[in-house]
Amino acid sequence: MKVALPFVAWATLLTVLAAVLWVWSSDHVPPAIFTAAAAVAWCVGLYALFHRFPRALRRAPDLSLGSALVAAAITMLLVGLLVGEWLLLIGGGALLICLVCVARELRADRRVQ
Repeated sequence: MKVALPFVAWATLLTVLAAVLWVWSSDHVPPAIFTAAAAVAWCVGLYALFHRFPRALRRAPDLSLGSALVAAAITMLLVGLLVGEWLLLIGGGALLICLVCVARELRADRRVQ
């Protein structure tokens, strides 16, 4: 169940975005892309929900705040390319801080094993 939670949450978000785009968009390409992405995310989420994974895969932590923050920082950097230098600077600083968080998580994980 815990393995499938991020996939189901992502699929739900994509489904909502696809529905909003189908209602308010005059072009059919972006809603079709979001619908296809939502369908793939639902397939992966349902597979993860009903599939039994071996015990060796369950030793990893369920959630990693550092890796999620790294993804958000990379997103800020990519959006900063369009928005401006101020968001690039914020994203770069956030990325450095988040990479330190990931390094601390990896070091703590090595101590446990």
